[in-house]
Amino acid sequence: MTTTTPSRLLASLLLALASLLAPAYAASEAEVRLIYDTVRSKFPDFKVYCTISEAERRQAAVQVTMELASSRKLTDPYGAGPLAGAMLRRACGIDGPGIDPAKMRWLVSAKPLSFDPERGTLGTFTRVQSLANKVYAPEGNGPFPAVVISQTKGVSEHLRVHAKALIESGFAVLVVDTFGPRGYKTGVSEPLPAEFARDAYDALAHLLSLPYIDSKRIFQTGYSYGGMAAALLASPEGAQEFKSAARFRATVANYGSCTIATPYAGGQAQATYMPMLSADSDRPILLLMAELDIETPPATCFPLLDQMKADGKDVHWHIYPGTTHGWDKAENNGFVYRTNSGQTMTYRYDAGITKDATERMIAFFNRYR
Repeated sequence: MTTTTPSRLLASLLLALASLLAPAYAASEAEVRLIYDTVRSKFPDFKVYCTISEAERRQAAVQVTMELASSRKLTDPYGAGPLAGAMLRRACGIDGPGIDPAKMRWLVSAKPLSFDPERGTLGTFTRVQSLANKVYAPEGNGPFPAVVISQTKGVSEHLRVHAKALIESGFAVLVVDTFGPRGYKTGVSEPLPAEFARDAYDALAHLLSLPYIDSKRIFQTGYSYGGMAAALLASPEGAQEFKSAARFRATVANYGSCTIATPYAGGQAQATYMPMLSADSDRPILLLMAELDIETPPATCFPLLDQMKADGKDVHWHIYPGTTHGWDKAENNGFVYRTNSGQTMTYRYDAGITKDATERMIAFFNRYR
């Protein structure tokens, strides 16, 4: 399989856009204060907050931060969150460093998932919700190569399509639902990006316990949030953070992001950066991106991808011209996504691109089988 790069014109446009994404502003004092006050409101007796463990304090602050971000009350959660945490520690009289900004991308707050131990068979009448956190495999004893599928914002119909294609190509699949079991709701409370990566590692551990899975041929693919997880999983740092001795053989990111940066209202420059893909990546990764995507714009991947390729990293990418985020989600066709700065994008389902992206994914995995 050869690497497909964007046309010269498209590449130059993306690089020009990337140059506009330089961080320029610190998190606003009002947003830091909002997080601080909201955490304090959850602990009427503030001494209780101060006496719980550091991990529990961090979880409380992270949950509040993500709830406020999900309801669009924050424009820079990744900048404001750590500053609010530092303010809370000072109010408690606690000395010492808070969250290392370099470790921000690995923050998690939810309890680990559990996985169904029974092996499933994907049939015509298998309910899409039944796919969640359960292994489905081809007929036979195996051992089968396997793919962990990390979802977007809940298990929906498009994941059944991808699972079916992978099973027909000889892979076992485990569709991970990060949202449902924890009660996350889109636009109300959403998980941190690292939750998807941590869940993928837990899914990997589950697959390694199964006799019909080939332990040396386990891959991961993800969509949107799950695509960000694919980028995180390419770095060895995540395995260290989540104490996983095992790694994925390779990953594929579908309309994910190489960097998270939240724009301030009014279209001002970007705020705090949080990398998803990093130069220390040492696992093969394929990034499939959409030219018109403003939710996870391809520009966040440049010039990093070019630099990584020049350094000999096993990175590959393809940008679909004239395509939007969620190209494979027929159930979301026509959905209008709006940024905090007022930009809009209408999801457009594209059967041809969906087929091509699935074929590229399977070919990529077969390359490392």
